[in-house]
Amino acid sequence: MKKLFKDKKFFLEILTLVIPITLQNLISSSLNMVDNLMIGKLGESSIASVGLVNQYFFIFMLCLSGINAGAGIFISQFWGKKDVSNIRKMFGLEIVLSTVAALIFSILGFIFPRVIMNIFTKDAVVIDLGVKYLRIISITFIITGLTQGYSTLLRCIGQAKPPMFASLIGVLTNAFLNWILIFGNLGFPAMGVVGAAIATSIARTVEMVYVIYSAHKNNKAIFSNIKEIMSFNYEFVKIYFGTSSSVIINELLWSLGLTAYSIIYAKIGISAVASMQIATTINNMFMVLCIGIATAAAIMVGNKIGAGEEDLAIEYATRLGILVPMIGLATGIILWFTAPLITRPFNINKDTLKLTITVLRIMAVFAPLRFFNVLMIVGVFRGGGDTTYSMWVQLGTVWCFAIPAGYIAAVYFKLPLDNVFFIICLEEVIKIGFEAKRLHSKKWIGNVVEDLEILDKIQ
Repeated sequence: MKKLFKDKKFFLEILTLVIPITLQNLISSSLNMVDNLMIGKLGESSIASVGLVNQYFFIFMLCLSGINAGAGIFISQFWGKKDVSNIRKMFGLEIVLSTVAALIFSILGFIFPRVIMNIFTKDAVVIDLGVKYLRIISITFIITGLTQGYSTLLRCIGQAKPPMFASLIGVLTNAFLNWILIFGNLGFPAMGVVGAAIATSIARTVEMVYVIYSAHKNNKAIFSNIKEIMSFNYEFVKIYFGTSSSVIINELLWSLGLTAYSIIYAKIGISAVASMQIATTINNMFMVLCIGIATAAAIMVGNKIGAGEEDLAIEYATRLGILVPMIGLATGIILWFTAPLITRPFNINKDTLKLTITVLRIMAVFAPLRFFNVLMIVGVFRGGGDTTYSMWVQLGTVWCFAIPAGYIAAVYFKLPLDNVFFIICLEEVIKIGFEAKRLHSKKWIGNVVEDLEILDKIQ
């Protein structure tokens, strides 16, 4: 334990990545918080409609996350080897796949918004508001895909600051435009939920422009050969999916699981949906450090393995496995005691407010376990190229336990939201046993770029 806190090189290396990545995640979460605070003043139906649309957007984001995380595994290890040629190809493949995914989600969201909203709720008012919001923001999905693709590349080569500044500019733009368009300031008409959608769309466009400009300005060597960026072939794609398919499936399974949770909460009532939307938004603000550390861990582990320093990768993973749950415990304690304070700005009735505080405190109790599980799945194992194991753990705990148990509790036993949510959270207890065992086994270590190096030699 003493060695953990005395190793300055370890902390310097991780903080260099963690601080900007965490700040970016915090800023992005702030964007959602700003939306929810401002939309919250319009009432529970508006909160619920935007929250349910965000579930659809969340599925898209996790699909992107799977594509980007898969590419990030390779880019991190290639950067450890200083293999710029293959970094270019992997980036090109990442952008193509992200654009295809964005087009699919965008077309579905624009043409069939009512069908999508009907999946989540049968409340007519919520559906009508959600349709207006979804139809507008669906246009920005391709923009988001480009932003995330460039951000992944920059983080994996150790340049985490440009994506952070891009998110900051996006949040400030969104907050200002929300104030104008939602409530009708500076001579504009009050557009409510539609105004929020327009503000978010413009903010995402500004964010994309900044991150692309920064990437090309500071990394001309990588972007100088456009032909090589698009020179990936079938065998290259096949090797990518050999590792990345598990990540993409894992993200989709998890996002669909969260969507199933939303459907379960909707069975309880609109008040439950509003409570979970607010609680989840607040909790995400507290989880940004965890995601930041996990993302940094994946990059660090990948860099070390790519550089042939596997023992150091194992040492870093072990240290983080001790440190991160401790951070989770501290975060949970803060969330528990601040829950009544941070829920005050929301315009909801007393019963919904009380329920939201209870849900937040349940989240606080499970924070140490969740921090460890996220570190392993999103960070250590992905950095080591071990993606299939986490996919099966996710499939088993979410789909074979949490969703059936939550549905039975809500629909058949008619339990209140706090009881249902606690039952769903028990999947973290089951999951941690599998993750800790895998970490100790060291079977998660793999050099995923070896096949691509062999392919280059053959060609």
